[in-house]
Amino acid sequence: MWGLGRTMATIMLGCLASASAAPSVDVTTFGARPNDGQDDTVAVSRAIESARNGGAKRLVFPKGQYDFHAGANPTAPTSMLHFEGQSDLDIDGQGSEFRFHGLAQGITFHQCTGVTLRNVTLDWVPTPFSVGRVIAAAERTFDVEVEPEYPVKGGEPVGAFMEYDPVTRAPLRRGLDVYNGVETTELLRPQVLRLSLKWPIAVKPGVLVVLRHQVYGYNGVSFHRCSDVRARNVTMHSVPGMGLIAVHSRNVTVEELKVVPRPGTKHPMSATADATHFMGCKGTVSLRNCVFEGMGDDGANIKSGLYLTVQKRLDDRTVLAQHNLKMTDLPDSGDVMEVFHTDTLIAYGRATVKSAVLEDDRITHRVEFEGPLPSELREGDVLGNASRAPKLRMSDCTVRLNRARGVLCQTRDAVIERCTFDRCTGPGVLVLTEVVHFFESIGTRDVTVRNNRFMDCNYGAASSDASLMAMAWLKDFAYPPRPGVHVNTVIRNNRIEGADGGGILAAGVDGLTVEGNTLDDVCRNPGRDEGAYGIRIINCGNVRLRDNRMPKDRQGKGFKDNVKVTP
Repeated sequence: MWGLGRTMATIMLGCLASASAAPSVDVTTFGARPNDGQDDTVAVSRAIESARNGGAKRLVFPKGQYDFHAGANPTAPTSMLHFEGQSDLDIDGQGSEFRFHGLAQGITFHQCTGVTLRNVTLDWVPTPFSVGRVIAAAERTFDVEVEPEYPVKGGEPVGAFMEYDPVTRAPLRRGLDVYNGVETTELLRPQVLRLSLKWPIAVKPGVLVVLRHQVYGYNGVSFHRCSDVRARNVTMHSVPGMGLIAVHSRNVTVEELKVVPRPGTKHPMSATADATHFMGCKGTVSLRNCVFEGMGDDGANIKSGLYLTVQKRLDDRTVLAQHNLKMTDLPDSGDVMEVFHTDTLIAYGRATVKSAVLEDDRITHRVEFEGPLPSELREGDVLGNASRAPKLRMSDCTVRLNRARGVLCQTRDAVIERCTFDRCTGPGVLVLTEVVHFFESIGTRDVTVRNNRFMDCNYGAASSDASLMAMAWLKDFAYPPRPGVHVNTVIRNNRIEGADGGGILAAGVDGLTVEGNTLDDVCRNPGRDEGAYGIRIINCGNVRLRDNRMPKDRQGKGFKDNVKVTP
């Protein structure tokens, strides 16, 4: 009886557990059919709605290829897959591939909590770029023989083009990198395009060029106003925009994300913009064990948001402000905004937001604060959101063969460690804030860059003065005139191997530690004097330099000295 009672108890407990288990939704029960080449958009949309309405905790895609078409989603035509207001949902691709056709957002999450996306590969068909060899060039035209893998018919837009090495298919050293320079394209004969230029550009016959037909706008995975979300074991091959983006979200964890060209192809590009981009988030952004390769922009950009330039002070608590590129970034009530003069970018005041709305023009921000604004506030000053500067934890990631930076760090309380930056055309790590073009914020605090490896970075398009930098750009790309833009930056135990410019540069930092770093073959071909030193320190305060190793006989031909500190 004891044994029978125990068995019955076990069965009853099992039944109770089964009854209370979170329901699971299989997309094939709603008509999605992998591997048939048919559009699965409507069927998967129905499955997503069923999961939301029924409180399902799992959405399952039996392994296979699923196809999605732009404009076919009945609930959100601008997205291939759209999740709205869902919580505690595990989306398991089970090794499936999602193939996206046309221009629309890939997978979007809006106001979701506790969702996980895992075990899936994303790709766009056709690729949002073409590749070919320049066969002729004139002052305002050049002809490209496009490779057969990229069918062209003439009339394709080209938002940007860049020169690549025809042998290595890597970005060309000091090659052209042109945005918004193409007026029109026309087909001269099969697979030969003529590009007409808006201004004279000296394109070199014989080089390989990547023509980006779409640069921004259509991202692989987007989180907007979400919290406690995760992407794990997700791969993206070609994306007409950024790979993964999170905006105004809290606690975003990204593990084993690969944004890489498709294996078995000769594609030199993956995402046409950043692999990952985080704007105005809170909590913690975590990037672990990721690989980013061949992007048209940064591996990761983590920023508090956009500087808003004060247009008018309406009273002692209210201002009208705009972003210089007319983008919007409304703060939330309770957010703390720091106030800066643009000639220093050192915060001179803080104020808490009471309310913020857009004016009728949809680009002017009316921001009212809880208390009086600093008396020295003047038109032209900028506001940066200090409440949207998430912690960053980035570890064991690889960024390689991309245009621009490995990491663009524009946040506070950041640790970047044990990463490899391999042939990034700009700095491997750039700790930055700037008021020269994008007006991205904010001055950083407590950033540590340690135990990383930098290999042949900062050699081409979007290059700067060093492979590892902490600095700011003021008007006309000027460095800060005094310390305090960034506070407490630690650069420790990194290895820098090969660089056209310097190894490490810091400007405008108060509380700078540079110790235990090893530099080899730096300063091979510096563009200007700031890049001719192993370590260059400009207008910093409370600086500690110790135990850095850079044998002079192992540096590049443009090397002047180990360290230069000014003023």
